[in-house]
Amino acid sequence: VCSDIAHLLPINEISHKAGDLALLETLSRLENAAGEEDIVFRIGGDEFVILTNRKEIEYASGLAEQIRSKNGQTFIFEDKQIPLHLHVAVVKFEGDMIRYKDLFQQLHRTIDGSKEG
Repeated sequence: VCSDIAHLLPINEISHKAGDLALLETLSRLENAAGEEDIVFRIGGDEFVILTNRKEIEYASGLAEQIRSKNGQTFIFEDKQIPLHLHVAVVKFEGDMIRYKDLFQQLHRTIDGSKEG
């Protein structure tokens, strides 16, 4: 499950501290959705991943929907309620070994594709 923050630039224009809080809130949303065996990590500026060993695409789709259900919820920065929206997409990897470069590129393609819809 891959995700990035929609419209991070306007949040950073409020303050870079607000942008940092948006990153932390994103991480919190992903960690709350992830199962105990899943791994949550940041792959870039505002891009995050939940990596799971589960084979059922429905599992990952459920995680993605749980994350999407929080879109529009706010976090607080200096008495301001700032809404946070995440682009979320699911991608399945096949094979025994995942190379970081391949993972990073595929996740970016998937995230970018989710923005078009």
